[in-house]
Amino acid sequence: MAFRRTVATSALFCLSLGCTGPYSQQTVKAKADAPVSVKVQNTALENIPEIVNATGELLAEDQATLRAKVAGRVSAIKVDLGSRAEQGDVVVELEKDDYLLRLKQAEAAVEQTRARLGLGPGEGDAVDPEKTALVRQAAASLKEARLMQANAAQLFKQGVVSNVDFQRAGVNLQAAEARHQGAIEEIYRTRAELLQRQQELALARQQLADTVIRAPFRGAVTQRIATLGEYLAVNAPAVVLVRWHPLRVRLQVPERQAFKVKAGQRIDITFEGQLVPRPGRVVRLSPAIEAQNRSLIIEGEMPNEDGRLRAGSFVEATITVNPQATGIALNRSSVINFAGVDRVFVVQDGKLAERIVRMGRRLDGDRIEIASGLEAGLMLVTNPSDRFVPGQPVTVER
Repeated sequence: MAFRRTVATSALFCLSLGCTGPYSQQTVKAKADAPVSVKVQNTALENIPEIVNATGELLAEDQATLRAKVAGRVSAIKVDLGSRAEQGDVVVELEKDDYLLRLKQAEAAVEQTRARLGLGPGEGDAVDPEKTALVRQAAASLKEARLMQANAAQLFKQGVVSNVDFQRAGVNLQAAEARHQGAIEEIYRTRAELLQRQQELALARQQLADTVIRAPFRGAVTQRIATLGEYLAVNAPAVVLVRWHPLRVRLQVPERQAFKVKAGQRIDITFEGQLVPRPGRVVRLSPAIEAQNRSLIIEGEMPNEDGRLRAGSFVEATITVNPQATGIALNRSSVINFAGVDRVFVVQDGKLAERIVRMGRRLDGDRIEIASGLEAGLMLVTNPSDRFVPGQPVTVER
């Protein structure tokens, strides 16, 4: 209604002053009865997906600062700024000599412990304490002590040996039993020591492997920190690696449109220097509205196999919230702008009628969406002129 009042006021103003233009007094008098030839088309609903506009930035899906797990001097750097690495690729190597020696030392300690258990090279780690030399020797001594105690007891009954000798034989038997039990416990302790030595061997092997820093995922190097020959302490940074495919896009959606956005919807992004939009999809939505700017934070996933997208870029995005939505679209040339108001002409009862419209977004080519002011089934004038006036008779070209 405000738009119509503006047009009417402009027309009355022009008529009172006798000015020229589409609503001037001369034009109205000259055109009132003169028919005009027009071309028309029927307005119809068509598929115009509903979208939500948003802005945001691209973020790396994963970013890691690769650090040294063991201390050592850098012997080789395989990457530099911008280098791409596959998962498992060697990025940095440290000197290995010290860790090779520690590995051999751990291997020798394991073999030494195995030898104490009577385990030869290539044998398993299963140990029967009764079959070890230490326990067998203690068992032999125990058997001898039992025999001596039995003989002493028989001779004591016959009065051949004194009570002191008989008591001494009993004490020797107890000592032999204790030595036998101690030998078995020693085997158990040695077997536990073997497990400890094996863990130390595994640790030495792991430390040797850690002298090679590998890429934990497929990515590109954004920063090379270490230099060749530099001594790196434990946890010292070497390079920074980011995953370039896929990327994460973080967008701010206005609160009034936030309820329309759902996971799985299509996202199309554009950024400076790129003409063709890149597609993605919504994957995550914040559970709360940001109080500062009254917007909803959402995150999408953007394929970037070619590596043309870069993390940190500012992007403009459209989220397709209803791909089945319909509307009316027409060529931009069918719309006339006068006094800041967009209007079109339609044919009704053989005469021109004016419609104030509100234009929406630009579609493909020269077509534009009409947000309000038109409905389906009207005869739209496709060749309007600023000399047309409402109520003017028309002849329709076929």
